[in-house]
Amino acid sequence: MFCKEQVAQLRDYIPRVHEAGAELIVIGNGTAEQAQWFVEDTGLDVPLYTDPSLQVYDAVEARRGVLSSMNWGTISAALRTFRRGFRQNRTMGAAFQQGGVFVITPGGDMPYRYVSGHAGDHPDPAEPVRAIEQFAATAQSS
Repeated sequence: MFCKEQVAQLRDYIPRVHEAGAELIVIGNGTAEQAQWFVEDTGLDVPLYTDPSLQVYDAVEARRGVLSSMNWGTISAALRTFRRGFRQNRTMGAAFQQGGVFVITPGGDMPYRYVSGHAGDHPDPAEPVRAIEQFAATAQSS
């Protein structure tokens, strides 16, 4: 349910991402079949990749474990998410893997990095979009 909420939050910002010459990419950790189900369930219209090995998550130092999944922050996020109409289906992929939002430039720099502290911890979606727009403006002036 938290992944669905985050995708819904980012959806409104996709035009700004594209206007800056960038692409929003979602990375999950379930099977290819589960990723397809997620696309169909959410109406996701940006690229979705899946990494069941969790190597991408390790590379960005995303949190994983029971303590980052079951705590007061997660309970608060679950109540918020439930009030917004999102519901948990069956768990797909690594149940205790947290995510984040990262802006990675073509040169490999990371001008924006947000590692979720607990399940349901998402940044304000405007923050990474501003980082993309700032990078695009700097790249155009160079």
